[in-house]
Amino acid sequence: MPNSHDVQLNSAGSSVHGATLEAVIFDLDGVVADSHPIHEAAWKMLLVEQWIDSASLNLDFLYAGHPRREILRHNLGSIEPSEMERLGRRKDDLYAIARNKLNARPGIPRVLSQLNAAGILCALATSAGRVRTHESLEHLGITKYFSVIVTGEEPGAAKPAPDIFLLAAARMGVNARLCVVVEDSVAGVLAARAAGMRCAGYAPSARLSELAEAGANDLISDLPDDAMREFKNLVGATESQQAAPRTSAPQPRG
Repeated sequence: MPNSHDVQLNSAGSSVHGATLEAVIFDLDGVVADSHPIHEAAWKMLLVEQWIDSASLNLDFLYAGHPRREILRHNLGSIEPSEMERLGRRKDDLYAIARNKLNARPGIPRVLSQLNAAGILCALATSAGRVRTHESLEHLGITKYFSVIVTGEEPGAAKPAPDIFLLAAARMGVNARLCVVVEDSVAGVLAARAAGMRCAGYAPSARLSELAEAGANDLISDLPDDAMREFKNLVGATESQQAAPRTSAPQPRG
């Protein structure tokens, strides 16, 4: 499996001479799918079932991109592997109850269509399980846009390790340095940067500063109108040309 040693960066992570965008890699939860409200409700219900006040759920920890097992340990303490497996399945069941309410994040179908039309490969790299990932994409009707789908069940370390992004790049047959990752979590940004990739931090404006601290090269609260131009410029920019947080008024998008 590819690892961080396979990625050769030029000095100080500066721009690659003649860089051309080859692929864009998207996270699932909070980037492609507007799933955070459903996850939050499922986690709170799980805590209530364990006689824990749902108000104690640490949303900052929840949205930082930690694997499910770490979220369980954070909220429930040390638990046996068998119990962790049971609670994980129960959380999935609680999520499934409301998954028919799942929508794509605003602009995602349009951006994926733009990139595909321009010949740019798109991949999905998520810590989520294989079944939920594919069910979510099918429900949203966007599976066709992704040439590669990598889930948390693949071999390798979880984010913030770079493994999942390097695996996606290897399966697409592209240069990791010529990929852009769109991420909404600190762990995801760290993983992208460790993989030698440029990263667009995509989150509500209140959370952009933490993504900047993690090393995001660009900060957006709305997906760009011209995705091809935006991500191509990001690959070609030097580290000193990182953009300040940008927001725009909501617009009706595909």
